[in-house]
Amino acid sequence: MEIVGLIVALVVGAGIGYFIGAKSAGKGEAAKPAGDENNWWQIRQSLTGTQLEILQYMESRKEVPITELQEKFSSIPDRELYYRLEQIVLMKFLSRERKDGGVYYVLNPDYSGTVEDDKTVMLGSD
Repeated sequence: MEIVGLIVALVVGAGIGYFIGAKSAGKGEAAKPAGDENNWWQIRQSLTGTQLEILQYMESRKEVPITELQEKFSSIPDRELYYRLEQIVLMKFLSRERKDGGVYYVLNPDYSGTVEDDKTVMLGSD
């Protein structure tokens, strides 16, 4: 039964990713949602609770190795965590990079600047 849920989530996520990717294709700027900064907030509202929690953690850290994310979100199975991270990458909030033999997730600088300039967002300082 858990596999059926994972498959459904994967199909829905792929559809959302395709929709967001197709919507931003041809707009000329891949790293930032088309239009003004308010689009970040519109897209952000479509995140699931877990995706939002991961994004908020990334907002406070800026750049995190996958191993740190696996520790922080140890209650989430690795496959599900990876899936949720990749959806956030498709939405352009994060990028995935290889450094020092490891995988890192990095907050998009355009989005990061928007978050830092928004006084209504509380960034953690763990």
